[in-house]
Amino acid sequence: MAEFELTSDTPDARPDPMRSRLVGLQVVIGLCAMGLLIWELGWDLTLHHASISESITWGLVILALVAEAGLAWYQFPRSKYKRYALIVMLVVLAAGRFGLEHPLRDLFGGYVSPRTAALSALLAVQVTLLVPLFFRFIRVTRIAIFHRLSPGVLFVGSFALATGVGTLMLKTPNATVDGISWLDAWFTSTSAICVTGLIVVDTEHAFTPHGQFVILFLIQCGGLGIMTLTYFLALVLGQGISLRDTANLGELFSDENLGAMGSFVARIVVLTLVVELAGALFIHWSWRDLELSNTQRWWSSVFHSISAFCNAGFSTFSEGLARSDLVENRPFQCVIMLLIITGGIGFAVLEDLPRLARRLLARTLRIFLPRSRFVSRLYFGKRVKLHTKLALISTVSLLLGGAVLLLWVAAEPVSSKGIWDAVFNSVTTRTAGFNINSFASYNFAGVVVLCFLMFIGGSPGGTAGGVKTTTFAVALGELGRLIRGHPSLHLFQRRIPKDIVERTSATIVLSVLWVVAMIFLISFTHPELDPTDVVFECFSAFGTVGISRGITGELNTFGKVIIIVSMFAGRVGLLTLVLTIGGCRSPRRYELMEGHLPLN
Repeated sequence: MAEFELTSDTPDARPDPMRSRLVGLQVVIGLCAMGLLIWELGWDLTLHHASISESITWGLVILALVAEAGLAWYQFPRSKYKRYALIVMLVVLAAGRFGLEHPLRDLFGGYVSPRTAALSALLAVQVTLLVPLFFRFIRVTRIAIFHRLSPGVLFVGSFALATGVGTLMLKTPNATVDGISWLDAWFTSTSAICVTGLIVVDTEHAFTPHGQFVILFLIQCGGLGIMTLTYFLALVLGQGISLRDTANLGELFSDENLGAMGSFVARIVVLTLVVELAGALFIHWSWRDLELSNTQRWWSSVFHSISAFCNAGFSTFSEGLARSDLVENRPFQCVIMLLIITGGIGFAVLEDLPRLARRLLARTLRIFLPRSRFVSRLYFGKRVKLHTKLALISTVSLLLGGAVLLLWVAAEPVSSKGIWDAVFNSVTTRTAGFNINSFASYNFAGVVVLCFLMFIGGSPGGTAGGVKTTTFAVALGELGRLIRGHPSLHLFQRRIPKDIVERTSATIVLSVLWVVAMIFLISFTHPELDPTDVVFECFSAFGTVGISRGITGELNTFGKVIIIVSMFAGRVGLLTLVLTIGGCRSPRRYELMEGHLPLN
């Protein structure tokens, strides 16, 4: 299959009324199936309501078969295998509806009740009915009006839409034990989709397993990005991605190789799933002595693995990782740190790591085999990207430097536990948000170090927030350039373009002003709170870190809204958000005479 295809999405020259009706029927069927899914998952259905839902589902299946068969007939010369595969899938699911119950029960044993197995089989049919609606959505996003939207608008809009959908899902009765307010649902949804981890209600006790699954789903979508998942599904379902889509993804992941963007997206999703699965297995192994049921152990393992890789910081335990039987579990904490670093370093860097390893190996071999042709070919292959070098050096420097500074400013004497806590907190403040001790125990000097790490965050194109490591590296490089008096900024034998340096300066200035404004607003409306706690909370929210000194639940409505907006701005990028709100830019086609100003 071609990696991406150039297809015309314009309607036929002679519109067919029957074809339009069939397409409209597809959309109606998809919307009805979506409504049934929300109804069945969000509310406890009685036997009567379940029977009604099943009858409606089979009616939709019959209509879907009619619509698909009709479209296949009208478009016979241009029909593709996926349409017939969809029809076969619907027939098989419809015919095997009741037969699916027994394999589900055999696979999951006593954990699945007969009603749950029957409902799962029914949900599978309804999800299949949503496939044509997804096809139609992909085609609609390629019409002219969407082509005029910038990647930033699509990126910000997708997160805003996902936040609203998550709020509605968390407000359904099945999501919570005793219900939560709209504001708390919005706060939790934003915290999950923006992979922050700040909470105003206890995740373990306030949310049911269904609610925790919704939170985990939002974390996964927020970590990968809505656009990434959309384009990946388009590739899997045979829709292809257009050149416009590849340009959007190239800007999103800061990658110039647009020709390989389709396969890059597929590798991102596959790599994410593989790493999260491996993390879940290692966590489950490290919890072999924990007093948890097998089902709870597997669920919490998967939850923490995804939450750590996506740098979300959510936990299924009220105490987080500071739980008494986890706080000394070093193998588990090592897995969490590796997942945090892997997710936060950026997908482009992960893609480039094998190339970097090959060049390092070749450089080592050249010491012993200086004239080997094999070593020369190994070394002079494709160059490692500048972004990879900056991200890796910045990440290692911040992790080691942060650990040393935290150990230095600690009030307690140096000990093995203090060293471990400093290393773990240096990792987790890079937008992950897990805790193995109380951050309220740090003095003001420690809070300054933690806020600095939270402000920088992770690397571009990953699951982390903050102003990003490359922004920090370019800013330091520009400072060095000014001190040395060089005309342009050079990093690793490359000249950094002026527009990148300008965006770096704008990002840092905007971010500092934003955090200062947050601190002012929350301090003004909450004079009773400790200023140190307020500063810490604001940096944590903007950096999408999610650690707190215990004041999140004490915020009033205005304070929670400020934190929600800050988490959103920190995840999508403050400069991206400002440019999106600012609308179309009008370039100035003239320059005025220079005006000199004293600066000191």
